[in-house]
Amino acid sequence: MNRGNNELNNNIKKNEIKVGDEIPPYKVRIDAKVYKKYNRLINEINPLHFNRNYAQKLGFRDIVVAGNFTFMFIPKWLLEWAGDIKSLKKVSVKFNNPVYLGDELIHTGKITSVEVECNKKIVDGKYSVNKTSGELVSEGEFTFNFNLAPI
Repeated sequence: MNRGNNELNNNIKKNEIKVGDEIPPYKVRIDAKVYKKYNRLINEINPLHFNRNYAQKLGFRDIVVAGNFTFMFIPKWLLEWAGDIKSLKKVSVKFNNPVYLGDELIHTGKITSVEVECNKKIVDGKYSVNKTSGELVSEGEFTFNFNLAPI
């Protein structure tokens, strides 16, 4: 996978996160060789994900990249931003349009809610994944529960 120029920062200041903050964009290009290795590893059985002729007979322009494969970049991106695997509590996804080999995807997200309870900061947000053409691929929500140092 070619991640391009990502501006992720593992040193976010949890005390300073506020509504409206944007998570730095994350880019990934879907590489055919990596995807083929992934399909072999998981023993993919759906021909839509490895057989071009089959995919085209169903009306797609090419092999459709499996949603599980494209989804795995979302928690990776969020965790690279947060720097704390234990704090990620929820990630939801809605798939909107197919992804094809060679597509470059851009992940963007924004903080929609921040609450402090006891020594926890609960941070909710929304994200979207688009192709460089602007076509929406997927969207969803996430929740982090950050532990804060006692005052």
